[in-house]
Amino acid sequence: MVEVRDLTKYYSDVRIINRLYFTIPQNSVSGIIGPNGAGKSTLIKIISGFENQTSGDVLINNKIVNDFDDKKKYISYMPEFMLLYPDYFVKEFLDFFHKQINYKDDELMDFLGLKSVFDKKISHLSKGWHQRLKLYTSLAMNRDIIILDEPFDGFDPLQMNDILKIFDLKKDKTFILSIHQLSQAQKICDYFVLLDNGNLISYGSIEELKEKFNCSSDLLEDIFIKALKKDG
Repeated sequence: MVEVRDLTKYYSDVRIINRLYFTIPQNSVSGIIGPNGAGKSTLIKIISGFENQTSGDVLINNKIVNDFDDKKKYISYMPEFMLLYPDYFVKEFLDFFHKQINYKDDELMDFLGLKSVFDKKISHLSKGWHQRLKLYTSLAMNRDIIILDEPFDGFDPLQMNDILKIFDLKKDKTFILSIHQLSQAQKICDYFVLLDNGNLISYGSIEELKEKFNCSSDLLEDIFIKALKKDG
């Protein structure tokens, strides 16, 4: 379980996120949802330890965990813009990666089809294959909490159907995703944290959010629009 308590972040005198409180259930696939500039990427960087908050706390399993070295024991993080080694062949890079983490996930590698591109340079991979390689490096860390920032850019609809099975393969993990397309988020996630302009609008399942905002629609987009109007 991940909990955020009174989390605030300033850059100079500009407030990016404002006193956020929410809980993400264990073994859920949770989406951080909001328009551009809502603070999604900043929030997940703080949770993962790649940014420091100005104030507040991140808790994992009811324990305050604010230090990066402590967080990396629990969390792996895939940023939206992640530079791998472009001049490495895929197999060469993965051999190096496995030595660093002292772990190899053959089942995950087979699921993502990476052996079929072993002899390609990373710089020659399509965006979809590059995303697969990034996903592997995040999931193969074998952490309990996996944070992914816009992880599905570059996949066509058929590829997406296959890739989404990854949540069944890793159903013992807690996923936190930043996704800008609400229709896609609803297909993937079972829990949501709604942000706007750095503020928390609400959090919960679709049914909980529908009830809170008295929304008749089952669509996350409609619920979010109604939530924004109510908040405004």
